[in-house]
Amino acid sequence: MNRYEFYELKSWMYLPVIFIGLLGNFASFLVYRTAPMRKSTVGTLLLILSLIDILLLLLITPIFVLVFLPLWEDQWQKYSYHMSFFAYSTRYVYPLCMMTKSCSLYLMVLITIERWIAVCRPLQAKVLCTNRNTMKAGIFIIIFSIVFNFPRFFDYKIGDGYLSEMWMLDTEKHWWYFMFYFIILSVLFDYFLPFLIMTIANYHVIRALQESDEVITGLAVQKRKDQKTTVMLLVVTIFFAFCHLFSMFLKVAESIFGGFLTQTSFYWEVFAEFTIFLIIFHTSSTFFIYYGFSEKFRTIFHDIIRCRQRLDDVKCSTYLPVNSSGVPSEAKSRKSPAVV
Repeated sequence: MNRYEFYELKSWMYLPVIFIGLLGNFASFLVYRTAPMRKSTVGTLLLILSLIDILLLLLITPIFVLVFLPLWEDQWQKYSYHMSFFAYSTRYVYPLCMMTKSCSLYLMVLITIERWIAVCRPLQAKVLCTNRNTMKAGIFIIIFSIVFNFPRFFDYKIGDGYLSEMWMLDTEKHWWYFMFYFIILSVLFDYFLPFLIMTIANYHVIRALQESDEVITGLAVQKRKDQKTTVMLLVVTIFFAFCHLFSMFLKVAESIFGGFLTQTSFYWEVFAEFTIFLIIFHTSSTFFIYYGFSEKFRTIFHDIIRCRQRLDDVKCSTYLPVNSSGVPSEAKSRKSPAVV
């Protein structure tokens, strides 16, 4: 199997996973945009995360999937299409992809911190864990992700013949940029710092959950639900850390060897694609974690499906978006059953 055959094969593998991920994250968005879910800061965070993950999957598709698919029968057309499409994707789409990836990463960190406050500092939770503070933190994360990843617009350039060429990532001409920004700052802010925060916070949350197991029978119903939510988010964040661990290993290895390992060996290329697949797999599987661990999520999801099938059901008004007048937007446009 040559390189092009390998990349074509992995593109066909990525395609159904991304498609399932888009459907799953859209379903999660529909659930978390309902009024019962948006009452909590966790629901607001997961609503934003669902939108960011949808955008991330859409941006990943042209760079890692479409560019390698056999969309042209003529061999020369296929080569020309591949090179020009790849050049424009790496020049303009790749930086946007990295921005959304950072947003997704730090939203997971924010969710971890929120759970740590709720479980380990419950008296401060009502003051700190508010939707207002959550929106402020979310806006800060988006701004930080844009600013931090903006230099990536200069990583590549479109050279002669519409071919992708390294610009600032050229280690021979801009070694300082490669080591300081692409390696040191990237390892620090994309991996080390967020993973350190999530590890410490999750450790204390797990300890608190273990201590509460002894008195679980005496907890109120709401406390039990909160604990189930915490367990669900623990699974999400730990699974997130596992899927990003291998890309961190690749980045650290490149910092040690001082260059792109994927340019030295085909095996490193395969490993790099494996790290990308894990990120896609995690982004595409969060719906199944929500559905498996959250009874409230399952209930609202089933009600939404039934409501879409029976819009005249009174119960549906709970899960429809509400306009400024307090009337569900879809319910307002419906005719009364008494009107012929």
